[in-house]
Amino acid sequence: MSSFVVPAFVAVFVGCGIAVLAFVPFVAISYRRRGGLTFWRTLLWFAAAVYAMALWTYTLLPVPSADELTCAAVQLSPFQFISDILTFDTGSVRALMTNPAVLQAALNVILFVPLGWFVRQLAGRGIVVATLTGLAASALIELTQLTGIWGLYDCAYRVFDVDDLVMNTLGAIVGSLASLLLLRRQERLQDVDTPRPITVTRRLTGIVCDLLIWGLFGWTVALVYGVTKAVLGDGTIAEPNQTVTFIGFALPFSAQLLCVLGRGVTLGERLVFIAAIQVRRPVPVGRVLRFVFGIGGYMLLSQWTFPLSGLLLFVLVAVSAVMVFTTHHHRGLACVVSGTEIDDVRGTTMAAHPNGG
Repeated sequence: MSSFVVPAFVAVFVGCGIAVLAFVPFVAISYRRRGGLTFWRTLLWFAAAVYAMALWTYTLLPVPSADELTCAAVQLSPFQFISDILTFDTGSVRALMTNPAVLQAALNVILFVPLGWFVRQLAGRGIVVATLTGLAASALIELTQLTGIWGLYDCAYRVFDVDDLVMNTLGAIVGSLASLLLLRRQERLQDVDTPRPITVTRRLTGIVCDLLIWGLFGWTVALVYGVTKAVLGDGTIAEPNQTVTFIGFALPFSAQLLCVLGRGVTLGERLVFIAAIQVRRPVPVGRVLRFVFGIGGYMLLSQWTFPLSGLLLFVLVAVSAVMVFTTHHHRGLACVVSGTEIDDVRGTTMAAHPNGG
């Protein structure tokens, strides 16, 4: 039971982690290449991250301890699986369905069907690219097994089987064909340059990107510091000191400050093509207020430890969240206080340059 549960557990949690880490670049690429996001495509990318980890976990885990390592054989005869199938009962459909060699070959095909499907649905590539991708991914996995995780073990701890390359590649081909036959085409967005309304989902996407830019940058700085100290020191990952913590906070804070003061929007809002239009206050005053009652206020209150700072942060977040859903164009608290309207950046560009020049 654990041989199936543990890889699945690792695949889901690590895959979700990869999806979170990749979310900001995913949003940026989607808006620049396709003009926006759809729920279906976002769900597909999330599933692809989990599937990518599942490929590794189900083919490489569990790894043996050093004292339990048994060197595995190498199978270099193409289509040996046919002879293996014939060594068992093949006299009926039931016998074939329970034939261990048939099940092994079928599982190797099924494991790579999603890969071919994702290649077509997400990358927009056909059967040739799916075939090459399936072969490359399978070869990477098999070589990792053959080399004992690239020298971590003295010998292969799982069987290197050339038939796995064949079956895995076939699975990618089947997945590419199935994506044509069984699934409706994805919802197509309008032309990339066409303005779109500011929706709650779009505003929340920008907010999530802002939070991830803030949190992940600080986490990355701390991780790099810890790993560097471990490599140069005794191998123990060090906790970040005050200087490292300050750098992890100050750099994204400064980037957000410059973005809001310069353009009136946060980094996350820029990623989702939101533009600010100052209408009721002088521009410098409005942008300062927008920063203080928006991302700047959140970041500062999260660091300060004076009495009631936690309560103020909660109130600011709660009021802002409610106003995103209730204000015109989903502007939120910072926009209302600063007298700022928001619109699609493509709409403001077209209004400023109606003739395209």
